[in-house]
Amino acid sequence: MSDSGLRAIRLMRIRLLLLAVFFTVVRTAAFSQPSADLLYMAITRDVPADKYVYNWRDAVLLKSLTDVYRSCPEQRESIASYVQEAMYRVAPNAHGIHPNGIASAVGFAFLQEIGRNTVETDAALERVIFQYNNMLRTADGACSHRADRVELWDDTLYMLDMTLVGCYRATGDTRYLDMLANEIILHSKRLFDSHSGLWYHAWAQSDVPVSDECGQDGWNCNPQHRNSEFWGRGNGWIAMALVDVLEYLPKSSPHYKQLKGMFCKMMKSLRRVQDDSGMWYQLPAHPGDAGNYLESSCTAMFGYAAAKGSRLGLLTRRYSKMAWKSWSGIKGGCLKYEPDGVYLTRICPGTCVGDKDYYYSRGVVACGESYALGAAIMLWNEIENY
Repeated sequence: MSDSGLRAIRLMRIRLLLLAVFFTVVRTAAFSQPSADLLYMAITRDVPADKYVYNWRDAVLLKSLTDVYRSCPEQRESIASYVQEAMYRVAPNAHGIHPNGIASAVGFAFLQEIGRNTVETDAALERVIFQYNNMLRTADGACSHRADRVELWDDTLYMLDMTLVGCYRATGDTRYLDMLANEIILHSKRLFDSHSGLWYHAWAQSDVPVSDECGQDGWNCNPQHRNSEFWGRGNGWIAMALVDVLEYLPKSSPHYKQLKGMFCKMMKSLRRVQDDSGMWYQLPAHPGDAGNYLESSCTAMFGYAAAKGSRLGLLTRRYSKMAWKSWSGIKGGCLKYEPDGVYLTRICPGTCVGDKDYYYSRGVVACGESYALGAAIMLWNEIENY
């Protein structure tokens, strides 16, 4: 690395040290404020910049930081330095060979947006977009979640959303919004349930039994080639992707009306099944079912979508109350304070595809999942900073 590159890294580390000092002061003065605690712990303890992994999990946290950057001017320098260090380090190995790989490129797009990009980060982003455009797809053009067989998952759409909306913000080129809107429409043909407004988790092109280490064997062996449940976090991915693209998609777009209709239908259904605690269940369509449980990551995602949708005028103000209720549920039931800080709990682990019993058997991760932290930070940012 050149001397100038080494100086840049040292400067970033100094800025991150200052960030840690700043949040230590905040935490000492007002440790009862979980919003500051979550952000502080996320970037100093759970995912420090030098430990950032180029994957979908840490990408959700990264996206939350870019949201905070836009709404909290006093934190911009520290967040920019964090993203710089993380992205400079992972740029050589960045790829877009499957949607989970595309997700972290939101960081490269962000650096371009704020003018802190380099030749290396721009090359990494260009490589990711090129590989996305050449990804395995269905006959009508929907990109596959898997690199070796054609499957459509609702997870895919948020992984694409983070980077494609980021590219639009960086360049103003609406073709990135068109790419995302088209993907949502194509995926909806296989996954969207028009009656409930919710989305099935996955569809496979083939009915040959799918077998892997994560999902339930043969979940696709039926006439529809898809699973039969509406998974909580899977629908959270969709809710966030829809509200994010609708923020920028021109109303003149041929897809705008359909996407808004999907979003409003989904949020109406979710409002009906929100628990009195403010949270949602792992499988939202089966509240109170034996084996089901209240889950923090989907709660944060639905709350974020409700808050942002209300702010943008896509939803009525009653959904702002729904969002505040979800944040109260997380604060009251999912935050655990330990000597080394606050932890977000009641998280469904990384999950593939299956039936009702499969989702219930996934259990609960005690804490520490960066995607759940990112979703919680995005919810907090929407309801407290706008």
